[in-house]
Amino acid sequence: MKKSVIFILFSYCILSLYSQNLIPNTTGSFTYNPSGALSSKSIEVFYHIPNGEVKTMPIVMSFHGVNRNAADYRDYWISMANNNKFMVFAPQFSDEDFSTGDAYNLANIFNDGDNPSLSTFNAKEEWTFSVLDPLFEQIKSAVSGTQEKYNGWGHSAGAQFLQRFVLYLPNSKLDIAVCSNAGWYTVPEFSIDFPYGLKKGQLPNSDLKLALSKKLIIHLGTGDTDQSSSGLRHNAVVDTQQGLSRLVRGRYFFTESQSTAQSLNTTFNWEKDEVFLVAHEAQKMANDALKHILKSTLSIDEQLKNNLIIFYPNPVTTILTFDNSKLKSKNAALYSITGKKASSFLFNSFVANQNIDVSKLANGIYFLKVGTSLVKVLKK
Repeated sequence: MKKSVIFILFSYCILSLYSQNLIPNTTGSFTYNPSGALSSKSIEVFYHIPNGEVKTMPIVMSFHGVNRNAADYRDYWISMANNNKFMVFAPQFSDEDFSTGDAYNLANIFNDGDNPSLSTFNAKEEWTFSVLDPLFEQIKSAVSGTQEKYNGWGHSAGAQFLQRFVLYLPNSKLDIAVCSNAGWYTVPEFSIDFPYGLKKGQLPNSDLKLALSKKLIIHLGTGDTDQSSSGLRHNAVVDTQQGLSRLVRGRYFFTESQSTAQSLNTTFNWEKDEVFLVAHEAQKMANDALKHILKSTLSIDEQLKNNLIIFYPNPVTTILTFDNSKLKSKNAALYSITGKKASSFLFNSFVANQNIDVSKLANGIYFLKVGTSLVKVLKK
């Protein structure tokens, strides 16, 4: 009986997405009803899909601030989505279903985020950002997509939400997170209570290490220095710990996070990017965030293992040859510098001179992926 109910709910969600015309050159919204612990909630998802092949088009999620104005957060990206061929989805976490900062900014990790305790620590299925991967999967199903990951951008309260998403669900399918002008942070330091630090935060070190290895951009407007800005939280704890303005707090967050990664002897893939003279202005921050959104960890991964792939010529014009006699890979793929799959190849045999035809690809930089190994290839 339970399996039947779950199947019916899943089928309903899929059908509702199909009915929303998730096809090229459309702008609109649809209602997403999560399953499981959050099944009583309703999320309106505002979207824009440019012309192009939706099956492979990158997916970007945009997270609104305290005004819960997801339509605006979709609209910020429409022109950039059209020019760069990615889909944008902006879920709206309404005041009715996700009231107060506990349910949105703090993602319902605790019943009362300002007073954390083990008894009020909620199960992962109840965390607000637990809806994002299922939403991504249903969007993929609706467009028959092959996307493996999605990128995210949030501004102000949306940046807070996204930052905690990276911390608490590091195994998600979120690839690159760009957090613009957050008001304050859950800083990876253990002497300060949650929500400002991780003391009482119930976050295992294993999850923290994984989170620190993900690609998170702390995106700061150098003009976002108004200490009396509306909605900016002030109290003795956060002011003393993080500072008085969004810019100062963002710098503190990055520095302390880097220090924590060093003390844990773990990989630190977070970056800080400051936008000159931009204040608390979502559209301008989105415009600057584009350069990060167009990337993927495939194209910026520092662990390129070219010692496992012997290939030539490079640069290449028509035929690229690599040694597959030891790798014995059944397939290979070429990705653009932005992480979009440009071409894929299947092999029936594993030979020392495995040839792939790249003649139809546009000139530029690509990444050849064979198994878990990557090499950079220049097509001329």
